[in-house]
Amino acid sequence: EQENLKQNRKKKQTKFAWLANFLRARPSQKTLKDKGIIEEPNNVFFGVPIADIYKRPENLEENIPRPLYLCTKELRKYITIEGVFRVSGIFSEMNRLKEAFEAGEEPNFSEVASIHSISGLVELWFRELPEPLTTHALYDNFMACVAEDIPEEQSVNELKLLIEKLNEETQTVLSFFLKLMEKVAQAEDENKMGSKNLGVVFGSILLGGAVLCFSLGLKTTLERQ
Repeated sequence: EQENLKQNRKKKQTKFAWLANFLRARPSQKTLKDKGIIEEPNNVFFGVPIADIYKRPENLEENIPRPLYLCTKELRKYITIEGVFRVSGIFSEMNRLKEAFEAGEEPNFSEVASIHSISGLVELWFRELPEPLTTHALYDNFMACVAEDIPEEQSVNELKLLIEKLNEETQTVLSFFLKLMEKVAQAEDENKMGSKNLGVVFGSILLGGAVLCFSLGLKTTLERQ
């Protein structure tokens, strides 16, 4: 029996040795990029830090990243549609819109089959940011501001102080986005998307990937946002 254990251990060691040699022999990602085997994504808007987008004036409309500004401009015409920002858009259509923006074009929104594809693209833009608007560093601080035991006035005051810690570009985007959310919430009777529902949709996106579970307690917290 001991001999069998030794043989099995030896086989495992041989497998791990082979794996180690394989990993050592595998070209690094940098080498693959240098050889042109892996291409660097050349995104302009999606998956790009907000500060980088603002480095090029042609990326902006009224000092707002073009996808966010133009999609919002179109969405304002359909603010009363039921389920806006809750109902999913058409994936292939969202991809076409995304590709158009990345190519420096202005999408023809009149050809869109579903308005929800436009709202879905706005959500996608936020979701693909390398870092959420509120930043990973301030995640705990923002969550503390919306704790159940904090009065609303205190919560608002603390949020203002935290937002002042964000860079100027992020503050501009956040302000623009919150104005859109306010417009949507004002049409709650028609679109069924009041502040609570919007908080559930966008709370985890704005706060980032640290929100991993969706318990009843978390749902309440997101609604307060």
